[in-house]
Amino acid sequence: MRLLITVFGLLIATGFACKPASFQSVEDAEQAAPVTTDQEPGITADAFPETGGAVLDEAIEATEITSTDIKLQVPDPTTSKTPEEVKVACADAKANGTLKSKVIPLLFPAKNTSCEYEKNDNLSRKNEVIRARREESIELPLQGMTRLCNMKFDAPKQNMKFDDEIFLTLNNLVVASSQDYSTKSKLKDNVQAYPNGLTIDADGLVSYKWLPPNGMQNLEYFNGKLDKYCVGLDPKQADFAQLCQIPKTDTNGSMSLTLPQPAFLKLAAKAGLEFDKKIQQLPKARLGFVTTGDNNDSDCQHLDFQMLLTVDYIP
Repeated sequence: MRLLITVFGLLIATGFACKPASFQSVEDAEQAAPVTTDQEPGITADAFPETGGAVLDEAIEATEITSTDIKLQVPDPTTSKTPEEVKVACADAKANGTLKSKVIPLLFPAKNTSCEYEKNDNLSRKNEVIRARREESIELPLQGMTRLCNMKFDAPKQNMKFDDEIFLTLNNLVVASSQDYSTKSKLKDNVQAYPNGLTIDADGLVSYKWLPPNGMQNLEYFNGKLDKYCVGLDPKQADFAQLCQIPKTDTNGSMSLTLPQPAFLKLAAKAGLEFDKKIQQLPKARLGFVTTGDNNDSDCQHLDFQMLLTVDYIP
């Protein structure tokens, strides 16, 4: 299974015979400028083959996690900056040539076993109810970075298939999901789908949780009846379908996502990814991948998902 993000603006691309894509914001695309690249030794864009091929030894591989509902880090008010301040700092670094870029290969290995029903806070099987999930994560290396300015993900051609639903998260904030499980999610008759769904703040940021209240556990499963969720995008905007492309459950297809530039800065600020050289211990940036299930043996499964993550930053 494969996913891609641009977290300053984000573009995800995966798929059965689809072209690789960079995740970058509309603003970034219009104001592109060269940055110094610190690529991992031996890693190139060709490192991930377009079809099949061996897994890279150098890739950072996701691991499954069993703990639930890890709290967000709280930014230090004495050192944290507002999203607008970070935007200005990144623009200045871009203009004076000090903005740097690092390429990191990531891998979410295929999972071909079912959900662990009745374990790790998962419930027993029940059709059309979200009863179990599998959570995986990768801790992103932030050493040497004092300001995060952007994240882009590139993916090769690959099969995109999962069952039942997927979430991509950053420090437990939802970047994208195959269906919207927030309290603002609406059914086609404009009825609120989840009064007790995932919480959403004034900036449109959704917090991922498994346990109630406001968790995924035991919510009704409206298969294919809800809008997708991509942070910073409105399902009512005319180009939503083009900017937020995620295949339906248990189907082969391609995935692409383009987000507005401010979305990543707001996401990073709330996720606690604000730091400077005075801080000895950098905050953790955990990229999470979640699959869910109701009652089937195929639930909580996905194919290999591999991508190249490019982080733009100020040293």
